[in-house]
Amino acid sequence: MSDLEHLQSLVEDAFLEAPLMYANGFINGLGATDAYTVLQTNGRAVAVVNMSLPVAKTLGQGLLAMIAAYEQQTGETVATLDQIHGR
Repeated sequence: MSDLEHLQSLVEDAFLEAPLMYANGFINGLGATDAYTVLQTNGRAVAVVNMSLPVAKTLGQGLLAMIAAYEQQTGETVATLDQIHGR
């Protein structure tokens, strides 16, 4: 099994086994050695994700790269929540 096939299998299993939720807001926080994100739907907390700082940094970089690729492929710019709310 190739690395890509293995990754696809892991993702498929996650969609079948892990809880699914939708978030349209979040609150980030930082401890001495960990970070957390409170995921919100319409202002209500629906999940808390705790992670190590290396995981948080890698997750942030990965999300930015995904959005950049989307913007490049579609020619559309994705607004941030601050931009949407005029901050």
